[in-house]
Amino acid sequence: MGGPAILALDFDGVLCDGIREYFESAWRTYRRLRPGTPPAPPRGLVERFARLRPLVESGWEMPVLIHALRAGASPASLARDWRPDAWLTDLGGAREPVAAELDRVREEWIGEDEAGWLASHGFYPGVIERLRGLAGGPVRVVVLTTKEGRFARMLLARQGLTLGAADVCGKEARRPKRTILLELIAGGDAARVWFVEDRLRTLQDVAREPGLAGVRLFLATWGYNTAADRAAARRDGRILPLTLARFARDFPRWIT
Repeated sequence: MGGPAILALDFDGVLCDGIREYFESAWRTYRRLRPGTPPAPPRGLVERFARLRPLVESGWEMPVLIHALRAGASPASLARDWRPDAWLTDLGGAREPVAAELDRVREEWIGEDEAGWLASHGFYPGVIERLRGLAGGPVRVVVLTTKEGRFARMLLARQGLTLGAADVCGKEARRPKRTILLELIAGGDAARVWFVEDRLRTLQDVAREPGLAGVRLFLATWGYNTAADRAAARRDGRILPLTLARFARDFPRWIT
């Protein structure tokens, strides 16, 4: 078998490692939600946040995770039972306002120090080179992200990669990834669509959709997932664990 006609890629945790930016934006947002919070985060908070980053599905959860950690919840208890809505209530917020505040924080940071904001993101080794190798070829690359699409475009553009307007589907699309994948297929052969994601739950959600039965699903083992997630993917007959080294190789090597 050759490769896909459409390669759908998550952004955070597959292409981009923005843990520095995530924490800084989340901390600034949290300070606005909790006035009087000291400017500097407590010692060790960054490291605990980074270890628990795989729990976060949407951006609004990041300041909520900081709140849970500052409230005294242990990383182990949060890893076992992450209930972001309960902690959001404890924080005294709601999803949309917190998400909007996080977006404002990012916009202000970009406006004040765009170079610093861009520099706070890194791309995983080899992924940009792999995308450059696909540019202009027969494989259509589509980025599906819960980040605002304009942020993803800015970061890709800094790497010299410009995707079409319809090829970056961000939070503003307001549709789950399974729905966007169905739209990409649009009556075509689902087997020609390959989807790489670092969140096991998202892949499982896609796997339950009958219309996506033929899509090849890959768990990016280098991203924001846990050892338990990777073990579950290895037991799953539908989801293939994909290493960063294999991602850089030709498509047939992904499945052999």
